Amino acid sequence: MAEQSAFDRKNIELQTLSPPMGLLEQFNLPPAVITFIRRNQRAIWMTVAGVVLCAVLVSAYTTYRQYQAEKAAAALDIALVAKQDNRQMLEKVVQEYGATHSGLWAKIDLAFLDEKEGQPLKAITRFEEINTGLAAQSLLKPLVLGKLAALHENEKQFDKALVFYSELAGKEGFAPEAYISMGRVNEQLGKGTEAAAMYGKYLELTSSPGGQQKNDPVREMVQSRLNQLKK
Repeated sequence: MAEQSAFDRKNIELQTLSPPMGLLEQFNLPPAVITFIRRNQRAIWMTVAGVVLCAVLVSAYTTYRQYQAEKAAAALDIALVAKQDNRQMLEKVVQEYGATHSGLWAKIDLAFLDEKEGQPLKAITRFEEINTGLAAQSLLKPLVLGKLAALHENEKQFDKALVFYSELAGKEGFAPEAYISMGRVNEQLGKGTEAAAMYGKYLELTSSPGGQQKNDPVREMVQSRLNQLKK
């Protein structure tokens, strides 16, 4: 009897074909994982698409913000060097790029311009608006607090000036100037005890180690005022 050929039609038809290996099986994933993926593939693809879309949107928004910041910086530079229509240019920067750092600096420049042009109350209003929008940790916070305090003091609004000087005293590196200013304001209010306390804090903060002081005209002036108040 002749040996049956492996290519014989009857032999081929009788052979049991094994199921084709899928892509997931080629990664040697556990059967449970493969089953889960195939069962939830629609939701998985939607999630992947959502993540990709979010990444594209974030990238596009970041690029847009960078573009706006560059345009704002250029507009601010032009406004600062302009010899005419300086105020109008600064106001345009605020209007168009108010959310950028350049927009914030334009607001500050406008407040200084108000003060320079003899409009202190307008400058105060503008600085108060800026102060409200600043974070407590902002590096601009001490600058704005100091200007608000000084403007209120110049307008004889001493109680308001004390509020801002007190807040300024809580900023690292600005306490000495704030205390000497609070001493001066309290003197103008006729509060000798409070003024002496503020001058004392200034002298304490500016004292040198070992008690040996260099010639400091400001300290000498403060010490003189303190001696007068204690009489």
